[in-house]
Amino acid sequence: MRRLLTPALLSSVLIASLVLTGCGGRADGSPPPGTSDQTPAGNITEPGGQDPAQEPGGSADPGQEPGGSTGENPEPGGSGGLGGEQEPGDVEPTDPAGEPSQPQKPVRTMPNPVRGLHLSGWYAGSPDLVWPLLDWAWEAGINTIVLDLKAEDGYLSWESNVPLAQEIGANLAKIRDLPAFIAEAHERGFWVAGRIVVMNDQWLYKARPEWAVPGFDGGAYSFMDPANENVWTYNIDIAKEAIAAGVDEIQFDYIRYSEHLRDGYNGKDTTAEYRTGNINAFLRRAMEELKPLGVVVGADLFGLTTSVAEGDDMEIGQDYRAVMEIVDYVAPMVYPSHYAPWTYGLENPNAAPYETVYNSMSRALARTEGLPIEKHRPWIQDFSLGGITYGPAEVMAQVQALRDLGIESFMLWDPSNKYTREISFR
Repeated sequence: MRRLLTPALLSSVLIASLVLTGCGGRADGSPPPGTSDQTPAGNITEPGGQDPAQEPGGSADPGQEPGGSTGENPEPGGSGGLGGEQEPGDVEPTDPAGEPSQPQKPVRTMPNPVRGLHLSGWYAGSPDLVWPLLDWAWEAGINTIVLDLKAEDGYLSWESNVPLAQEIGANLAKIRDLPAFIAEAHERGFWVAGRIVVMNDQWLYKARPEWAVPGFDGGAYSFMDPANENVWTYNIDIAKEAIAAGVDEIQFDYIRYSEHLRDGYNGKDTTAEYRTGNINAFLRRAMEELKPLGVVVGADLFGLTTSVAEGDDMEIGQDYRAVMEIVDYVAPMVYPSHYAPWTYGLENPNAAPYETVYNSMSRALARTEGLPIEKHRPWIQDFSLGGITYGPAEVMAQVQALRDLGIESFMLWDPSNKYTREISFR
């Protein structure tokens, strides 16, 4: 009989994986390269999944900047179908109600399909590194960059004028001139998405403990209360300033409760309806305030949200279909290295990138029947972890799995921002 990991062993495996991907930060306090906002939790709906006894509260901390970390219009960019590709151009946006809106910035058409990669603020702010990377990326067929606006460390990547960011010391000029960087990326042909880590925010936690979930130490892994509308306002204000600087898209990450259970927040005394209700309410408000500005809005979700039983929010407040019905696209983090042994019946999901991504996203399609396939834009793995080396074959296996399901859009995650260069997505 196939053996499932015990909660204790699973936790040990996760802690090791998070350290290796940079998720746990660095002992010297220097900025990490990025990490994953995903810890396997919840119950797979078919045999061979995760141990039903494993609860989110026993999982390892996802940690700081998305290193293992880490969307759009029902028809992205207003385009239909997956056959042709579009380059950014002019388009009239629509508001959440479907009526033409009056954007406050020139709008561009999202490429279809989206082929993206993540950029940390530090990497984007290093001209000698970022522009050679993007030269390669464009030649390889990448058309989108997902830029950290606010990462897991709670810092904004530029000198923001948002009063609360200034008050709490959240500004860090990783990028000296954000509008100039975005303009240069546009000139090179890229669609620019801005990633905002929402609920994990050490600086807001320290400055506004009354807005936070109690029980964290105020360090780099400290969660705000998803029900607190002041937290919503702060992150939406950051998004608005980034839109004014030129980003085409806002991508929200860490839109969830911590996997550590807290009574009154996501503990056993709360319900899935309560938890998902708060997450969904934030996203609805973000859509109401940001869509009239002419941008695309998406959300990053745990990879297992595609596969857990209906109604199981894993105590973190994420419901895959419900979120997809609100935002323009959903980005599940389906990194094979982040799934426990025997998930989807696979002895080692990390060693089976095609099968892991195919199983995860086929379930995503099944639970979103009737919604446009273009609204699925998964994060896939371009980093090595757990003794399995990822290179061109492993990356392309994930891409092929998506293509075989009819999903053409994806985003690459590499915590080092180096990426596999011996590859082409064209």
